[in-house]
Amino acid sequence: MKYLYLLIGIIAILAFCILFLISKLIGAKKQSDYIVSVLDDIEQGNMNRRVLAFNNDMTSNVCYKINAIVSHCQEQLMQNTSIEQANRQIMTSLSHDVKTPLTSLLGYMDAIQSGVVSGEEKDKYIEIAWRKAYDLKEYVDMLFDWFKLNSNEWQFSFEAIDINELTRNIIIGWIPVFEKSGFNYDISIEDKELCLQLDTKAYTRIINNLLNNVVLHSSGSLIKVGIEHDKNHVTVSIIDNGKGIPQSSIPYIFDRLYKQDKARNTKGSGLGLSIAQELIKAHNGSISVQSVQNERTAFIVHLPLAR
Repeated sequence: MKYLYLLIGIIAILAFCILFLISKLIGAKKQSDYIVSVLDDIEQGNMNRRVLAFNNDMTSNVCYKINAIVSHCQEQLMQNTSIEQANRQIMTSLSHDVKTPLTSLLGYMDAIQSGVVSGEEKDKYIEIAWRKAYDLKEYVDMLFDWFKLNSNEWQFSFEAIDINELTRNIIIGWIPVFEKSGFNYDISIEDKELCLQLDTKAYTRIINNLLNNVVLHSSGSLIKVGIEHDKNHVTVSIIDNGKGIPQSSIPYIFDRLYKQDKARNTKGSGLGLSIAQELIKAHNGSISVQSVQNERTAFIVHLPLAR
């Protein structure tokens, strides 16, 4: 008799296990159908859907992985949309900022070529055409730099560089521009070596963009460039005594294509400060701006000191 009870017990246990497995399989089938329906919804473009699961669910790891993949795809889609909008905005700006000066340049060149002007007037036309051509080149260079940064195609090459010497060499090339534009200059850079991990091309573009911004937009008469450092960071400051930046504009000053002049009749691409900020970030640094209207504007760059 006891063997009969034992057999009945074993059968009962087996039956319970079978029922438990069947219930689990039914639950897994329902969860699988649910996952497929969510994935179908996501495939149709609803990237806000997520697969719900409990910790003790046998499909929970799969659900968490699916959710992580969908979240990553959603972030990539948002980033691509932002890049596409930025590119459209840049192309719209390009049609305005290039077409007008290019038309003007061709007008001067046509006048020279056709012999409408001669003598001193012809020389003046040539100088104006030359200047406009270089303005266009600078604008195109800015565009190329922006597109390379935006598509992660800028090839950085970091090496230990004496930032003091490199900055002095960059500024030497600007002295004729300062003098021609009516700017006095005050350069405060130590003679001793101060090494940082820098990409020479990128750092040169940073300083050029910041100085160009002062020359084009400050309406000032004095530029100060200084380099200081502590045990952890190097600070590069570029200060002018111009008209300053309104406090309402400071939060947007590094946005791409931002111009204080809403009529867009000022020089500049609206990309220079944005490019400078992105290049500074690539050096693990930061940039800030301080301004008092009709007194001064200071762009402050912080870079980590090389170890």
